[in-house]
Amino acid sequence: MAATITDLSRRGDQGFALPGLFGEAHALLMAWLTAANGQNPTQLLSLLNGPAGAPGFCGWTIKARLAELSGGQPAELMAQWVANLNTGAVTTHASLAAGFSPGSALGGHGSLTGGVGTTNSLITLGSQPLPLGAVVASCMAAGQEFFCFAFSQHSFSNRQAVALLIAKDVVSGQWHISLTDMAGVIATVAWNLARPQVLLATAFRADFFSSAAPLMLVRPAQWLPITPTVFYQQPLPPVQWWDPVALPVDLAIYNRTFTSLGYIKPADGSEWLQLGPSRLVVRLKDPVS
Repeated sequence: MAATITDLSRRGDQGFALPGLFGEAHALLMAWLTAANGQNPTQLLSLLNGPAGAPGFCGWTIKARLAELSGGQPAELMAQWVANLNTGAVTTHASLAAGFSPGSALGGHGSLTGGVGTTNSLITLGSQPLPLGAVVASCMAAGQEFFCFAFSQHSFSNRQAVALLIAKDVVSGQWHISLTDMAGVIATVAWNLARPQVLLATAFRADFFSSAAPLMLVRPAQWLPITPTVFYQQPLPPVQWWDPVALPVDLAIYNRTFTSLGYIKPADGSEWLQLGPSRLVVRLKDPVS
């Protein structure tokens, strides 16, 4: 199988194109989200706010209600990727939905606390128009569903992000959400079936040095969990205290950082597209049999 790819790139002579770009990505997201909920009625994705719902801001606040229970209720995950179009600040956050407070923060997106996230000022708002490279990659194969939106404001810079990745964990069959800010910092929230509890990550599991030879395409792509706080009164948890959270087969990692929309063709004849600073790549073409 290979992902469905939609090119949303913009030329550099069209003014500040970020709001329009996010609007197009939002339309694709809503169509995919409706299909994903229809295919997975026991765990539902919902949009709390989008690009059109917060003037002066651009991004999404997304919630995933899982089939797994926490305290007798369905576990709920939430993530935000929101850009302030007046200041250029980008806020990313991933956490349990219990940490969410609706209100005027982030232009009406509300405030999400706990979990992992960043705020930095790396959206370029200069007077000179810049080209935008952008792509939506998605899949609806059962058990392998995902939606990914990635963009780059210009080449050879840190002005790029995987603004939204919603994907099935192929180990647990549950949704998880990941975001990458404009500086390549990852925020991922998933559900740990082994404990059970929230699982947070800020990096992929990688058994190699980033951006150095040998360059490798690695599957399955797995998140590296953040170890929970352990106090001295408690025994250390066993080494394998988690079940892995793994991405669908059409996604992988490639140890070449800060490269958006690069093209990779391994020896098996498959073709892959790089999706920004997180080292994530998506398969464009299956291997040649």
